[in-house]
Amino acid sequence: MSAADTAAAGRTAAEQDMTDQCRIERTGPVATSADGTDTTPVTVLYDGICRVKPAGTAAVIPSVTAAAETWQYKVSIPYSAGAGVRSGDRLTVTASQDPTLADLRLQVRNIDRGTHITARRIWCTEVSR
Repeated sequence: MSAADTAAAGRTAAEQDMTDQCRIERTGPVATSADGTDTTPVTVLYDGICRVKPAGTAAVIPSVTAAAETWQYKVSIPYSAGAGVRSGDRLTVTASQDPTLADLRLQVRNIDRGTHITARRIWCTEVSR
């Protein structure tokens, strides 16, 4: 069996573990219409199955007023998807078997790429619930 065949089998297996749903979006520059209304265009890059896992413990970021915890997540989407995803994009968990993940909003920090990886692993930071 070749490395490509092994990777293809691994991708099929990885997708079977993807029981959550997410949407990945990119916001464009703010545009102001003739009447002064500001609009921000949003492009949907991906909307489909995913797997959401914590990527470690919360990092505490000190500030002048209080310390804030930042939660990190690793979100896996199918290998065939997400080629255009990049740092700064928004990822929203739209459905999950874990009700505490529903509507979780994340910011993409990094995405794994590689010839023989079995899924696109997206490293994210929680921005709000």
